[in-house]
Amino acid sequence: MSDELQVQTPTGLQVQGSPTFQQTGSGNTQIGYIGQQINHITMGGVPQIIRPANPNHEYYNLFVIDQEQMDSLVAIPRHQSLNAFTAEEVRKIYALPGLAAAEEIKRLPSLFVIRNRFGNHTTPDQCAGYGYIVDIRQKSDTIIVTASISHVIRQEKLNALESELQLLRAPENNELDSVHWAIKRVNLPQLIQEKKLIEIMDML
Repeated sequence: MSDELQVQTPTGLQVQGSPTFQQTGSGNTQIGYIGQQINHITMGGVPQIIRPANPNHEYYNLFVIDQEQMDSLVAIPRHQSLNAFTAEEVRKIYALPGLAAAEEIKRLPSLFVIRNRFGNHTTPDQCAGYGYIVDIRQKSDTIIVTASISHVIRQEKLNALESELQLLRAPENNELDSVHWAIKRVNLPQLIQEKKLIEIMDML
């Protein structure tokens, strides 16, 4: 099986029905499944806040997962990674075989989002995480990411910025309702500052 990330076009933003969610594991490790697909991995320990020495603000990573709360270790099925939610010209830069662009990907600011609960919106208290990737690797058909989350953002504020964040959308849902990893050509720290998405803004 090739290590190259396969580009697949989403058949639609609307996800029919409710996905089944199960957790298995023991000790400090839990593994979550959506149907037959690994969706996230949670491990014990306190994550450190880590930022790259030379961040690239021209693009940002978007990770949308389906779980009850945000963790520092997440995973996305490979076929849902850098697919048609990411523009073709961006895929040419970052969707290289064997995650060859991993070091460049880690320089990008990232949003870590729990999937919307109601299509194109969610509950007022649901928050997304902002930060950077500490580590990214491919294991079989799964992309595993270690995240360093430094700030939280009310997710409804993100839902109100579909165009600015370059989110694909339909009348009743948007990209934050689909489990995937995408890269967008948007200066995310600048947008956060302009829209005052974070109350206390230190180093983004």
